[in-house]
Amino acid sequence: MNRLQPGENLRADQFLTSPNGLYKLVLQGADSNVVLYRIQDGKPLWATHQSQQLCGSLEMQGDGNLVQYDTHGTPLWASNTFVHGSYAELRNDGSLVTVCEQPIVKEVVGADPDPLPVPEWPELPRLVVNGQFFMAQDGTPFTAIQCSDFNLLNRWQHGENIEPVLKQRRDAGYNMLRVWTLYDLATANIGVFLDIDYDRVPAFLDLCEQYGFYVEFTAYTSTERPEHWDNLVIACQSRENVLLELVNEGTLAVNQIDMARYARPSGVLASHGSGGSEGIPPWTPWDYCTFHTNGSSEEQRKIGHNAMSDLADVHHVPALTNETSRFPEVGMWRHGNAVQLATDSAAGAALLCAGSCFHSVQGKTSVLWDAAHLEVATAWARGARSVPLTCQHAPYKHRVDLETPGVLRAYQRGNSAACVVLIHE
Repeated sequence: MNRLQPGENLRADQFLTSPNGLYKLVLQGADSNVVLYRIQDGKPLWATHQSQQLCGSLEMQGDGNLVQYDTHGTPLWASNTFVHGSYAELRNDGSLVTVCEQPIVKEVVGADPDPLPVPEWPELPRLVVNGQFFMAQDGTPFTAIQCSDFNLLNRWQHGENIEPVLKQRRDAGYNMLRVWTLYDLATANIGVFLDIDYDRVPAFLDLCEQYGFYVEFTAYTSTERPEHWDNLVIACQSRENVLLELVNEGTLAVNQIDMARYARPSGVLASHGSGGSEGIPPWTPWDYCTFHTNGSSEEQRKIGHNAMSDLADVHHVPALTNETSRFPEVGMWRHGNAVQLATDSAAGAALLCAGSCFHSVQGKTSVLWDAAHLEVATAWARGARSVPLTCQHAPYKHRVDLETPGVLRAYQRGNSAACVVLIHE
């Protein structure tokens, strides 16, 4: 969030961020100081120089004045920018201004006089379809090592700092995030996100790219607005690191949409979306299919094998298992060795289909994983990375001869011993 509209305010430790992510204006709870920081090096560029014990608020008043108050309602600082109906805006050059729609712009804080160069980061190549798998446009093999972060765009758009989450997911070994874009799911402990700012979606994707992530956006998960798909497609077409899924579990009554309304987009990989758990979506695939296994029996083998046999082998497109049982409370996680289950599930998917997703309670809300989540999430990524991607297009074999006690299934592609995955009970 980079604006305060008339009547809105910042409370203790809330902040505005510039659209490019380089500047932050924060009301510090510890000392009641309003400070403008350059995020790249943490340098404070401006402050109201308060040191009150009781932190109040920074209010954008209807009269156009931006005012800092203590908890008793006593004004501590004011911008003295009196243009009725103005909003406050933190801009990409580090300036803080008030703006009226006429337009009248009044400067509160000037631009950063000595901005640091914007750091360069390696651009991710666009993903393309290569038979039943994805590959990078430069020819590099690819498997999706995905985690659910449903609420991530919502948190970022509304001013929260998601970089600790991105860093944790990257360091755990992930290369793709599953992010939802339009929903009213407070009762499911996910959140409410009905005010997506499409103009800021490219900046979100750029931030994710800095941490090495592709993003799979899911358009519909509970609320249908036909224009949402069109706007989301337009927002994504200029970016390389994005895939689009039309609907989550679209065969379930609560998620059903009018499929005939929606066209296959150009310039971005897209899927119609998934059915329910183990359900086969009834619609003809676009570029790839998505598959769910949450709560299924013998799930650790189905994540890879059934995505391959039920979808990829049938439609000859990549099949991505982008939702599995929610750790730690659903399905396979309620019994057995979670680390082993995670390792085997992801390894089987890396061998047999286009990839898989670690789904979790803390991923639903996009908060930092605690120690238990992190251990299992890291095992999932480690399992996915244990399979050489040179195995992908070799012929599939079911290695019954390797199914000794304790081994539920043994799978292989080709003849290399490196391309064998054992799925344990």
